[in-house]
Amino acid sequence: MKKLIFTDLEEKVLKCLIDGLYAEPGFSDISPKDISKNTGIEMKVLRGVLASLVKKGIILIEENQGYDIVYLDERFYHLHPEWSKA
Repeated sequence: MKKLIFTDLEEKVLKCLIDGLYAEPGFSDISPKDISKNTGIEMKVLRGVLASLVKKGIILIEENQGYDIVYLDERFYHLHPEWSKA
């Protein structure tokens, strides 16, 4: 498997996402707006960072009842301290 290299902003966004994933593996209720608020990254910039992480296959973004939810791709559950144990 090719080693992935993350930018500083990608790392910041991933940390925020993983820190917010508190329930069972696969569950997320984190929106891009939540990530923007918690990281201080403007939405305009955040959209680019999220697009890059989607392109790398690390995250998925799905529309759910009118707003977007960010999910960690299951191939990367090992990045989550609790999910990696499941």
